[in-house]
Amino acid sequence: MKPFAAAALSALALGLVAASAAPAATPTLIGKVGFQDRYSITLTFANGRKVKSLPAGTYRLVVHDYSAIHNFALGSQTQNKRLLTTGIPWIGTKRYTLHLTPGSYAFACSAHFQTMNGTFVVTAAK
Repeated sequence: MKPFAAAALSALALGLVAASAAPAATPTLIGKVGFQDRYSITLTFANGRKVKSLPAGTYRLVVHDYSAIHNFALGSQTQNKRLLTTGIPWIGTKRYTLHLTPGSYAFACSAHFQTMNGTFVVTAAK
C-alpha cells in the first residue's frame, strides 16, 4: 500500500473511533402551557411527539409559559417530589436540566391541576 493511502486510511479510522466515542447530545423536551390563555398544557419531544415514556437519563427541558393565569409544574410521583415550577403571574421561557430516574412523573398547572395535567413514565436506561 502506498504511504499516502495508508496514512489516509489510518486517519479515517481514527476519525471514526473518535466520532463514535463522542457523547450523544442531550435530548430536549418542550413544555408548553396556556397559549393565548387556553387551558392546555403539553410535554413533547423536540419533534412534537407527546412524551409518554422515556429512558432514564439527562434531559434539557424548555418550558414556554404563555399565560399569567397558568404555570408549568413537574414532579416525581414515585418520590413525591416537585422538581420545578414556573410562577403563575410569570410569562416567558425557562430552560432546565433534568436528571430523570425510573418512575412515574406528572406535570400540571398548579392553579388548574384537575383539568390541565399529564403523566409519563421513565424506564431504566438500556
